[in-house]
Amino acid sequence: MKNIFLAILMVGTLGVFAKTITQTILVKGECGKCKDKIEAALDIPGVSFAEWNKETKMLTVRYNDKKVSENDIHTTISNLGYATAKMEANKEKQAKLANCCKPKEAKACETKKGCCSKKKE
Repeated sequence: MKNIFLAILMVGTLGVFAKTITQTILVKGECGKCKDKIEAALDIPGVSFAEWNKETKMLTVRYNDKKVSENDIHTTISNLGYATAKMEANKEKQAKLANCCKPKEAKACETKKGCCSKKKE
């Protein structure tokens, strides 16, 4: 009986040392479909909250550091085909994304002020 009580006490104290961490992470998605995929992929044990903002490209995530690591989160997102501030996108997965979800490349003329706004005659 004493051993059972001691075992329960030890298991109960493990949760005391775990930290809940809230972080914001840059995720290079593009649209509402990206938002749904990113948030759904982070519906895993240890993550209690995940919300990606389409306008700012920032993911707010709250997780238990004893169950999931920051690297796990970056890897999960990379494996969807999206780049983060710390990890490039998995190129094979990125190629399979819907066109609306693929990274948008800036046109060369966008770097020159007003060049695209001129009408061709």
